[in-house]
This record gives sequence, structure tokens and C-alpha cells, in this order.
Amino acid sequence: MSNEFDVKKYYQKGFIRKEIVDFLRKRWVAVHCKRLLKDGRPILVRYISNVPIKVESQGDLDRILKRLAGLGPRTFYGSANIYRKLETREDALEYFENVETRTPTWDIDSRPEWWKTTLEVARAIVDVLEKEGVTESVWLKWSGRGMHVHVNEHAFSPELLAKHDPLDVSWAVVQYVINKLQNKLLEINMKKGTEIKVENLMDPQRVFTAPLSLHRTLNVACVPFKPEDIDAFQPEWTNPLNPHYRDTWRKYEIGELDPLAEKALKVVGGYNKPAAQRRTKLPTPPTPLKQVAVIKYAPPVPLRPELLRLNPTPAPLEGRDLRLNPQKAVTFLEDILSSYALGRLSLEQALGYINACINVTLRAQGYSEDDVKALIALYSQAARKLLELKDPDKVKKWLLSHGKRGKP
Repeated sequence: MSNEFDVKKYYQKGFIRKEIVDFLRKRWVAVHCKRLLKDGRPILVRYISNVPIKVESQGDLDRILKRLAGLGPRTFYGSANIYRKLETREDALEYFENVETRTPTWDIDSRPEWWKTTLEVARAIVDVLEKEGVTESVWLKWSGRGMHVHVNEHAFSPELLAKHDPLDVSWAVVQYVINKLQNKLLEINMKKGTEIKVENLMDPQRVFTAPLSLHRTLNVACVPFKPEDIDAFQPEWTNPLNPHYRDTWRKYEIGELDPLAEKALKVVGGYNKPAAQRRTKLPTPPTPLKQVAVIKYAPPVPLRPELLRLNPTPAPLEGRDLRLNPQKAVTFLEDILSSYALGRLSLEQALGYINACINVTLRAQGYSEDDVKALIALYSQAARKLLELKDPDKVKKWLLSHGKRGKP
């Protein structure tokens, strides 16, 4: 499709405008524009005349398109937050008292050429939700290079939100499902040779593309659909000249998420106060209020799985201090693998420790960015090796082929 696609004409279509406006109501809106900053990034506009952008009607959409015409408005995003009031900067940045509810969302980070596997990952997320009793309120959206799996924000009941902060319950639900999904995701990536990630991006300022908005660089429409459409989805649905979508993405059942939310809060805790590491005895990352300095330590050995060794007497895994020195994380991984090889952990428990480190712990220990990347790669390779070997005796033999800890 030509790069000269007529964006202005696209946003004049009534059915496009309806889907976008219905999603953006009561959300803080962001607009990506064609005009670029000096560093090459597209301009992202969140305020007009120092007032947060909001869209309550098609008239509002028209005014924004006209006001930003010189910048080339292209992509519309709406906040995960549903606001009570959105008139000032202070309103937009008040994430607690001024937020009614939030839209739980799983971000599937993928590539267009992996679209079939992306759908398989989306199905795995939906399966976890269905097992937890969440069915009517789930919808999906092709985001351009990957997918978003959403649950309607009104699936949280007013009674639940009167007891718990929306930021806490939305983050907890997303993280709980991700934790449940990790083994399946590793299996899918190993089988398909892909590197698809599922991320919890439920931070206070997060925005997601509006249904039928254009992607910020690709000439595709971000089409919404329901779980029953997963098997039928084709990339051609995203053609902006004739997008195929379901307007039933709006469907929801009030309170459908409540049981899962209560369970998730008990298991993983709320935003910035995770309970999972404490309750499952995983290493506890330092609180964001007390960030440790980033200190570069060169691990004494190359970070390759072929050099991971058996520890005949692995130290207890709970409460381990991994801060500041990446070699501690290597030793911790060896102890996880050794504990499994010696029959002290189940496969599910070992993978749970590894995945928690990949998703949370390694990023919060004050390591340099390069060390974090190297350690995540090492942990990921170790998880794949566990899934490949499975039998504890085979894992033990594999570790012993590299030697025992403390011996050359």
C-alpha cells in the first residue's frame, strides 16, 4: 500500500469515527503525528492549550484533527484510566482519587510475520481468563505489529473498586495471568522459533491504540474483535480501505472480573507493592522509592548456559539478596536448576522462579542495562533447556557435564 495513504479521508468515515470516539470517552487522549522531532521520533501530543486532550464526541474529534492539521495527526490513543474529570493537568495526573476504573490489557510484543503465532499466544491468554470465569468482557485488537488483549473496564464492579484502587486491581489481574501463562509462552516460542513477549504495561500513564485508529507508521487499521474470531483472523482484516472488525468489543458483564481481581491481589499484590515474591519466597526487588545505584560488575564467567554447573547443596531460594552484583543472579539460577535436578522443586516451580526473575526481579537489582539483557537471555535459555530436558536426571547430567560448583 502506498505511503501516501490519505489519512484525512480515512478519519472522515463515520464508522471509523464512531469506534474511535466510543473508546476514547473519559480517557486521556494522546495523538501521534506525522511530523517528527529532531531525534526522528514522531511527535506525541497529549495537551492542547495546556489542557489534556479528551474526546467525548465526533465534534471533539473534528476539532483535534483541525487543530493538529499542521503536525499531521495519524494515530489516536486512549489511557487505560477512565477519569471522573479531565479538565486540567492536575486532573490528568491524579491517578488515584480521579480514576474511576481501568482497562486491563496484555501487550503482545511480536512481529507482523509471526502473526499466526501471535494469535496462538492471544488464545493462551484468553484460555487463562476463561478458566478464571472471565468470558463476556474480553476483546482483542490487532495493534499493527502485535496484539492487545483487553478486558472491559466495567468488568470491575463498583463494589470492588470501592475497596481496591483501580491501579492495583488492573495491574494485579494482568500480572496474575502473565504468571500463569509463562510456561505456555515458552513452549510456543520454542516450538515456533519466535521471541514473542507478553508484557504488563499497566503503569499509571499507559495509553493504548483506539479501535480502528491507524498504526503510527504502518498503513493498517487496529481492528477490534472478540475471542471467537481468533481462529478466523487474517492480516487482510487490517486493510484500512476495508477493515474487518467486530463492534461487539464493547460487550461486558459487570463484576465478571471481581473474583479474579481478589485472587490476583492476594497472589501478586498491587502496583508497586507486589506480594508474589514474598508469598512464593522469591527474591524481593527493592522498592522503587529506594532505587539502588547502578554499578557495573563484570561477571567472572561468560553468561552462557553451557557454563552453568550443578550445586550439590543449593542454598535456600527464598529471601536471596541479588542486588548490585550480577554474579549473584548467575549463582541463583544455578541453585534453581540444581534444586530441580535434585528433586527439591517441581518443573512448574522451577520455571516459576525463572520467569519471575525475567519479568521482575532482574530488572530491579541495580544492574546495568547490558547486564540485565545478558542475564535475561541466560535465564530464558535455561528455561528452554528445562522444557527440552524435563527429566530431573537429564538436567542433573547436563549440569554435571559442565562440572560441579567450586570445582574446575
